[in-house]
Amino acid sequence: MGELRHKILGHTGVEVTELGVGGYIGALTDESASDTQRQDAAIAAVRQAIDLGVRYFDTSPAYGTAERYLGAALSTLTPEVRAKLTVSTKVGTHPDRRNAYDADDVRWCFETSRELLGRIDIIYVHDPVADAHVDTILAADGAFETLEELKASGQIRAFGLGVRNHRYLTRVIESGRVDVILPSYDYHPIRLSLNPVLEAAAKAGVAVVNGSPYQAGLLAGIDLEEAAKRRPPDDADLARARAIVEWCEQREIDVGALAVQFSLREPRVGATLVGPRTVAEVESGVRHATTPIPANIWDELSGFLNRLQPPAAVGGERS
Repeated sequence: MGELRHKILGHTGVEVTELGVGGYIGALTDESASDTQRQDAAIAAVRQAIDLGVRYFDTSPAYGTAERYLGAALSTLTPEVRAKLTVSTKVGTHPDRRNAYDADDVRWCFETSRELLGRIDIIYVHDPVADAHVDTILAADGAFETLEELKASGQIRAFGLGVRNHRYLTRVIESGRVDVILPSYDYHPIRLSLNPVLEAAAKAGVAVVNGSPYQAGLLAGIDLEEAAKRRPPDDADLARARAIVEWCEQREIDVGALAVQFSLREPRVGATLVGPRTVAEVESGVRHATTPIPANIWDELSGFLNRLQPPAAVGGERS
């Protein structure tokens, strides 16, 4: 596997690798696996990611046991290795305080996460689902005011918003208060609807961490016929994924590598997050990020995507 590039996120001074590990680390599909087995799998996955050059890890209290497992993995590292890592987590969606964005709740969530993770570099306010939530986030005694205080005191290095909704992302970019945003599901070969948000962030000097480059696994090399059983018969994402997979097969290109590197090549994206659960999935993600793809493929892909009928607007695209 090749080496992952190191980048600075916008104006934050925070260094990350272009590929980061997030999501449901340790969430094994074997329902009989014990908590100990799941945690051990997470620890092994984190350590393998570090061995392969990953230096950025993202999590959230909303991701089940993932934050606790990541903390357990970080606790096994030497201080020298731990110091080289950038870690981000989220506030506002803790299972005990869902959609809670005022100062007391945000500070409580931060302290709870810090007990698990140790030093935290970046905090994202997570998944508001109403304009009233964003109002609270931006208001006095809201999430951003609290995070500004944590940043000023050196307890975090940067903060922003992690959500799919484009309108909410645009609101916080225009506020001039965020360092970074974490959108998801809307920038990959299946869908490019995040482009206006990327442009707004670039103009404002706001860094972008792109989540879900595989579009919920459709471009990760999974069996699309099996995936079809869990989706509506007229699912536009699935139809476009089939066309992209066929296009890749004709050119002997790994569709997973195409998906991840499509995000890595975008200059407006500072880092890209994949969501491995196991060592094997960590290795797959790093391989997808570093497998050489012929330069001419990208020009061909651009023309192909321009001709491919885009899917119906869904999720963040309408928001």
